[in-house]
Amino acid sequence: MRMRNSSKSYGAVAIALHWIVVLVVLGAWFTGRLGDALPRDSHELGLFFHISLGLALFSIALARFGWRIADPPPAPEPSKFGGKVGSKLGTWAGRASELVHLAIYALMFAIPVFGIMTQLARGYPLPVFGVLDIPSPWTGDRAFTHDMKELHELLANLLMVLIGLHAGAALVHHYVLHDRTLLRMVPGAQS
Repeated sequence: MRMRNSSKSYGAVAIALHWIVVLVVLGAWFTGRLGDALPRDSHELGLFFHISLGLALFSIALARFGWRIADPPPAPEPSKFGGKVGSKLGTWAGRASELVHLAIYALMFAIPVFGIMTQLARGYPLPVFGVLDIPSPWTGDRAFTHDMKELHELLANLLMVLIGLHAGAALVHHYVLHDRTLLRMVPGAQS
C-alpha cells in the first residue's frame, strides 16, 4: 500500500491517522461520560486516562491536519445519483461535507483546549501522560470550572453528532450510491 494519497484513493498514513483518531475520540468520550460513574477511589485514575486521551487527541489531530495539508485527499468519488453518474453528489452535498470535516477538525482542537481549561480552573495541575505536571495558574474557581466543563461537554457531544453524520454519509455512499467513498478509508480495501 502506498504511504501517500493518490488522485483516487487514500494512502496508508491518512488511513492510519483517521482510524487512530476514531479510537482516541471514542476512548476520550467514553472515559469522560463514565468518569462521574466511577467509584471514588477510581475517579482520579479515570480522569487521568481521560486527560491523557484528550492530550493525545490534540497531538494526533495536529499531525492529521498537517498531513492533510501536505498530502491532500483524493477527489470525491463519482456517485450514481438519480441514474446519472456525476463527479460529485451535488454542490450542496459537497459543501456540507467540507463544512462537517472543518467542524470536526475545529472540535478536535477546541475540545482538548476546554478540557485543559477545566482542569486548570479547578486549581489542579495538568498531568501530561504521567511524565509532567503543569501547575495551574489559578486557584480553584467553581463557577469558572463549571462553565469550562459545560462547554467542554457540549462540544464533545457535538463532535459525536458530527461523527455520526460523517459515518452515516459514508454508509449512504456505500449502500445507496454504491461508490467507493467508504472503501477508500478501509484498510486493505483499496484497489
